[in-house]
Amino acid sequence: MNKKSTRKVWFITRPERDPRFHQEALLALQKATDDFRLKWAGNREVHKRYEEELANMGIKRNNVSHDGSGGRTWMAMLKTFSYCYVDDDGYIRLTKVGEKLIQGEKVYENTRKQVLTLQYPNAYFLEPGFRPKFDEGFRIRPVLFLIKLANDERLDFYVTKEEITYFAMTAQKDSQLDEIVHKILAFRKAGPREREEMKQDIAAKFDHRERSDKGARDFYEAHSDVAHTFMLISDYTGLVEYIRGKALKGDSSRINEIKQEIAEIEKRYPFNTRYMISLERMAENSGLDVDSYKASRYGNIKPAANSSKLRAKAERILAQFPSIESMSKEEIAGSLQKYLSPRDIEKVIHEIVESKDDFEGINSDFVEAYLNEKDNLVFEDKTGQIFSALGFDVAMRPKAKNGERTEIEIIAGYGGSKFGIIDAKNYAGKFPLSSSLASHMASEYIPNYTGYEGKELTFFGYVTANDFSGERNLEKISDKAKRITGNPISGFLVTARTLLGFLDYCIENDVPLEDRAELFVKAVKNKGYKSLEALLRELKETS
Repeated sequence: MNKKSTRKVWFITRPERDPRFHQEALLALQKATDDFRLKWAGNREVHKRYEEELANMGIKRNNVSHDGSGGRTWMAMLKTFSYCYVDDDGYIRLTKVGEKLIQGEKVYENTRKQVLTLQYPNAYFLEPGFRPKFDEGFRIRPVLFLIKLANDERLDFYVTKEEITYFAMTAQKDSQLDEIVHKILAFRKAGPREREEMKQDIAAKFDHRERSDKGARDFYEAHSDVAHTFMLISDYTGLVEYIRGKALKGDSSRINEIKQEIAEIEKRYPFNTRYMISLERMAENSGLDVDSYKASRYGNIKPAANSSKLRAKAERILAQFPSIESMSKEEIAGSLQKYLSPRDIEKVIHEIVESKDDFEGINSDFVEAYLNEKDNLVFEDKTGQIFSALGFDVAMRPKAKNGERTEIEIIAGYGGSKFGIIDAKNYAGKFPLSSSLASHMASEYIPNYTGYEGKELTFFGYVTANDFSGERNLEKISDKAKRITGNPISGFLVTARTLLGFLDYCIENDVPLEDRAELFVKAVKNKGYKSLEALLRELKETS
């Protein structure tokens, strides 16, 4: 993608700037879609009905667009705040927080949480239809960032609309707070000519639109309305005050209280990286209501001065695993024993494993590392770790029943007496399940491992780092394997993202470790799954 054409400045869809009316927008959507039974995607009549219901609610002017574009804009706002998403079949699916708003439960708390945890990137801004895309460097929570700026003593507890437009809204990472503070201070100290030059430079560097001779003025006109919206929704949180049209004002008398609440928010709701797995998983997790969220055990290790370094070291070591909650104490101790003393291991296990808090879900560090893994052996090992977290009894690179080592990477046992064989394919591009590879699986791998440790071989599969093709050859492998072994053996193709998404789904929905493997095997039907949505749809049809 042309870097100049990507967004380098904050943006938000803003048909309604006041979060107080997000609930009404959802209620109008519920009515327009007949309680979400009517298809949304491509249905302009429903889009227009939504505009009509918004007008009936009194939160939109009583004029309906000829093509329903107004309704789509309001829907975009609801998706931005993760109240809902559109599934693969084109129907609206409420997230838990969306359901709570419609039910009228903790409306302010839940809306406030969605505002505070708004982030770039999020599920809506990553949809194929959203243009232009944000620059890939974005990893920031804009509302929290503004609240921190306005409550910064160095800025005298305020930040102006102009400063937000030119400086805050160009920040791409939460870690840029000090950098933006220093730029604002320099701007305040500068004279009129120098200020104008600074604004011209920013317009030239950050505006994704075509430049003109009036660069700085055009930049302000284009982006200050977004700044105005962010100021309004920040005011809604109660952590800053909006001086209309002028500035966001912090509160020096409450600074310790505000800092503590920000720290608690960041601990309870860590930055969401599920966009790497699935936009649906991203929307569902971002759209958890205030009572559904689970705190991270990492975040709840007490940061006492004499244990903070130990905590950080333990976190770095354990980041190599997809899900700590699926590991036994013995497995955790084994992973730490090369690095820590027995006493320190005992302390870490007590603080992490035996704390009363639940995990927030899948380990985001593991997700990022796994999806960008270049080393084939490490990719195989991490794939094995995911199957282990799914409740399978995993053996890596096992010898065949004749004692010879073959090329299969993973054996995944389940149910006490059954197992499957899994090939992990770390192709940079698309993995093609060719006829020759299919023949090798059917005539070599399956016969060599049939009867492994006296257990029944029930499935085979491929996990691919990226896309795949050749799904039809799964059936051919099954047919040939049955002729050779006499047993029905089904297979699957699944992408690494889909596999991660399934683990994340199991963790978030409290699927017991002992049930996860059997649930996964239900989807092994000589089919390929390129998305979590496709896998879950298959499971739904099976049940």
